[in-house]
Amino acid sequence: MAASPARVVARDYRSGQWVEVSIAGDRLADVRRVDGPEAIAAGDPWVAPAFWDIQVNGRLGYSFSSPTLTVDQVEEVVLAQARLGTARVCPTLITAPREETLHGLRTIDAACRRSAAVGRMVAGIHLEGPFLSELEGYRGAHPASAMRDPEPAYFEELQRASGGRINLVTLAPERAAAIEFIAWAREHGVAIAIGHTAADETTLARAAAAGASLSTHLGNGIAASLPRHPNAIWHQAADDRLSASFIADGHHLDADTLRVLARAKGPSRTILVSDASPLAGLPAGTYGDWAVDPSGKIVVSGTPYLAGSNRPLGRGLENLINALPCDLAGAVDCVTLNPSRLLGLPAPELKPGRAASLVLVERPDPAHLVILRTCVDGVWHDAEPETEGRA
Repeated sequence: MAASPARVVARDYRSGQWVEVSIAGDRLADVRRVDGPEAIAAGDPWVAPAFWDIQVNGRLGYSFSSPTLTVDQVEEVVLAQARLGTARVCPTLITAPREETLHGLRTIDAACRRSAAVGRMVAGIHLEGPFLSELEGYRGAHPASAMRDPEPAYFEELQRASGGRINLVTLAPERAAAIEFIAWAREHGVAIAIGHTAADETTLARAAAAGASLSTHLGNGIAASLPRHPNAIWHQAADDRLSASFIADGHHLDADTLRVLARAKGPSRTILVSDASPLAGLPAGTYGDWAVDPSGKIVVSGTPYLAGSNRPLGRGLENLINALPCDLAGAVDCVTLNPSRLLGLPAPELKPGRAASLVLVERPDPAHLVILRTCVDGVWHDAEPETEGRA
């Protein structure tokens, strides 16, 4: 944790103009334009709202889906996000047996109640499973044995365990009663995403009509061999009712695929996620059923199947800027405005009265983005140094 200045002067991420941002407690007190060099230099600091990451499975060897998850581990993983530029996070639980899922949800809720800082940073819980396709290739790292069909009674049990914090569910709409569940969940204020699915065009369209609003990590969580066209990727990319999240870490999507899919969704429907693995932040090696290879890629041991990412959300921003290309403001919207809108929560903005959650970055050249410091609800944190080569 760093010292806590009450004011910062940097270039505004939207206008490029110099601004002074004043902080009072956990709120922005004032944002005003100030004089500064007109020509942009490589060492200029830029200020933007701190990131929102709606898909984080864990970090530092801790998994939110672990049957042995502790409150201390939840706190460590959530608070570690501040060093990555992130102020709001959705702890994500993957498919697991009922008791393990209940344990994870109760533990996250307990951590939010014990620590005010954790409670502020957790924007909700993302339930990625168990309502997914159990087919090989589509299920990815999710265990088929724990898959089940969605039903309101089971979800309500999970929601009670979470303290009412589940606000995003990823499911496969081809499962029995899934379309009815989507409509029910939307009536209860829960956002529904489509993912790990082998659904056909008709089923995907019915899901969107029922209220599904997101495609989870579009282009991933799907079989390696598909019909050239049509297939579930293109059907979802073409449906303007669906936003899409992308894992832009350089491993999950190549630059051309990211460019095409992000263009299909457009700037207001593109969301970047880290999909951080429980192994994120750990050195190369084998860790039980999963492994980190020397490039930093995390896979299910002995298979080519990716099992989350080891790269921070800031790297995804950099990759999106280079792939499209797009400006800094457009990229930042994909990790601030767009995810907050998806969850129905107040948008993070550089305006008086908003949460004092900021990220300071440098752009040493147009192709690179370096996080310097993050302010989370008025408290400053130095950035975690990157130890791995760039994609």
